[in-house]
Amino acid sequence: MDSFSKKVRTFDAFPKIDSEHTVQSKRGGLSTLLTGFCALLILWVEVGGYLGGYVDHQFKIDDQVNTDMSINLDMLVAMPCEFLHTNVMDITDDRFLAAELLNFQGTDFILPEGFQINKHNDAHDTPDLDEIMQETLRAEFRVSGARIHEDAPACHIFGSIPVNQVSGDFRITGKGFGYRDRLIVPFQALNFSHVIKEFSYGDFYPFINNPLDFTGRTTEEKLQAFKYYSKVVPTMYERLGIEIDTNQYSLSEQHRVYKTDPRGRPQGVPGIYFHYDFEPVKLIISEKRIPFLQFVARLGTILGGIIILAGYLYRMSEKLIKILYGKKYAERDTEKKKGGLLDS
Repeated sequence: MDSFSKKVRTFDAFPKIDSEHTVQSKRGGLSTLLTGFCALLILWVEVGGYLGGYVDHQFKIDDQVNTDMSINLDMLVAMPCEFLHTNVMDITDDRFLAAELLNFQGTDFILPEGFQINKHNDAHDTPDLDEIMQETLRAEFRVSGARIHEDAPACHIFGSIPVNQVSGDFRITGKGFGYRDRLIVPFQALNFSHVIKEFSYGDFYPFINNPLDFTGRTTEEKLQAFKYYSKVVPTMYERLGIEIDTNQYSLSEQHRVYKTDPRGRPQGVPGIYFHYDFEPVKLIISEKRIPFLQFVARLGTILGGIIILAGYLYRMSEKLIKILYGKKYAERDTEKKKGGLLDS
């Protein structure tokens, strides 16, 4: 049996260090503890990352043919409802009188606290997966086509409008401006100051923050035109088999004041314009997890790298101590194990 053990040791690919060549020291023990602590810390992080998964972002061509979608709106305009005209027109020359489905409620014009008024809107960040999963409570406006107190100083407009999924405009103008109407609003009554609580595309999720939400613009000009241009990107969020199909959009703005011609007529149509255009790509944000065997291989590679790196750093530190303080100082507090030839 002893001869067999000797033969096995002879063919050992990783021969062990004899006890007489090993040296114990406080610095070596400390480095071992630090290495073990770092290894446990990385092990804890990697296991947590594996269990929690990771968020993957991918773009793909939107191959779904969607003919229509909704514009969800909740805003306040500083004009009486009876003076306002709402209309949708797209590149197919299809017109839709949005007033048939929107709700008009007369009220007073106020600037709510917490709204960004007359500020540049740069809130174009994509909502993360956790935020969407927490805030996606689908809702619908309970009424449509209601008209209450239309002669009040301001008008609360809210509701959902079905539109064709092509480039188009949703417009809020004064009656008699841009469209024929029995009533022509006088210049002195025009005031397109407004605040927007909700403006989104697709299914109505009232708790998801969009670029136009909680914003507003005020003006003293009567022939003011506020123009918002949005690029709509279909977005799908996936987690644990749950899919939430929504839309997000980027925003740019252009505002101008029209002048009048020699006859006193405005050289443009004042109002509030929401221009929308749809991108041919779809963003998919999903939670994924790496395969288990890949995780084990990754974990072994990281832990092995830590051990090798710790050995290199320890040897470098020992050489540096010898250079700076001498060999005697470096060998202080070391304990050589018994078993060598000189021990006898």
